[in-house]
Amino acid sequence: MWALIGYHGATISSATRLTATLWDQRDIVTVGDVTGDGVADLIYRAPDATLQLRKGIANASGSGVDLNSLASGANSAGGQDITYGSSGWSRASIPHIIGTPDVTGDSVPDIWTVRADGSVRLYTGKTDVLTGAGTEIITARSYWKTRIAIG
Repeated sequence: MWALIGYHGATISSATRLTATLWDQRDIVTVGDVTGDGVADLIYRAPDATLQLRKGIANASGSGVDLNSLASGANSAGGQDITYGSSGWSRASIPHIIGTPDVTGDSVPDIWTVRADGSVRLYTGKTDVLTGAGTEIITARSYWKTRIAIG
């Protein structure tokens, strides 16, 4: 897993390798301040079909996140990843998932999905645990099933 810092449209200021652990069975959903403490956190889809929250720790200057805190659960605030979405988040049931900045006005990043049936859903972010089935924005449509990505 790598952090690409300072994207300017055609260039990246720096690339930092966070971990050599394979992430091929995980999907990064979003990086943003989920917990409301002013520090970036990481939400990812785990191989067990859950969403996991990794809480970031502020860097020494207090102006951002210490990237090492996002490298592993053991390095994060609290020393472990937290289950953010409990089940049903498999690639088979939700082929496409993307986190976005807050769209609901509560200052917490939100998650958009395309489900296997072709429905598009919005999951409003929570500071602790994501609950519920999300709000269906577009009912099942076959054309969403053939898309390769969203975002």
